[in-house]
Amino acid sequence: MTTSEIMTLLQARGFRFTHSLGQNFLVDEDILEEIVERAAVSGRNVLEIGAGAGCLTQALARRAKRVLAIEIDEKLMPVLETVLGPCKNVRCVQGDALKLDLEALTRDAFDGEAFDVVANLPYYITTPVLFRLLEGELPLERICVMLQKEAVARVTARPGVKEYGPLAIQCAYRADIETIVHAAPHCFVPQPHVESEVIALDLRPYPVQVEEKAFMRLVKSCFLMRRKTLVNNLMAYGLARNEAEDAVRACSLPPSVRAEALDLDQFLSLFCKISLQGDSTEEEKGK
Repeated sequence: MTTSEIMTLLQARGFRFTHSLGQNFLVDEDILEEIVERAAVSGRNVLEIGAGAGCLTQALARRAKRVLAIEIDEKLMPVLETVLGPCKNVRCVQGDALKLDLEALTRDAFDGEAFDVVANLPYYITTPVLFRLLEGELPLERICVMLQKEAVARVTARPGVKEYGPLAIQCAYRADIETIVHAAPHCFVPQPHVESEVIALDLRPYPVQVEEKAFMRLVKSCFLMRRKTLVNNLMAYGLARNEAEDAVRACSLPPSVRAEALDLDQFLSLFCKISLQGDSTEEEKGK
């Protein structure tokens, strides 16, 4: 079906867009084809989060090996059944991607094979979805997501800007990031008030290997009180003042430094220093 036919189907079914679900459906067929082309999904397994009315889903189905499409709005399931009926390599699941067992779902849908994520993500779930994908144990290789430009700024931010925080650090640790497609508001129905972009995150191992979940707990703690110094945030994290000051000093950082000034490598260094301090303390207790 063409995107105009899909929109006509939605109208015939009396569908009403739900603002709280961030429902802005991408309907520009040229942009849809460009996303699928640039995402390089040919012959690959693809997880789509937020299938909407199936416009992107059917474009993915034409090239991908298999597509698992998740949609939270149960009112759209009959529409998806109609739109995607001819696509025998697509499986649709109704549910919240933040609550579903993605490990089990993808393992079943893709027979345990690796997969990519391609999605038009609603703004309100951008951060939790990306954290869920990057922090999990999923056999992911690439993530291509349409985001509002404000969200792109938070993913790609570097130290010293207001958008910089745990999300940018997590993404930088796990992936090489590239902006691949731009989409103006008129490419969506209903039209959002901002520009959007598709970014590609190519996952790769980082040269410095750490216990990632523990590392990100530290990073998130360092940003809890952004106006406070790193030392104060480390004290809230559980360190004594002298331990926090020693860790910051060991990284050649000034005592007044804030978390927003540290790049990924400096956070990794800080994590390693604190871990070594902890190991030394345990050794002392054992004597």
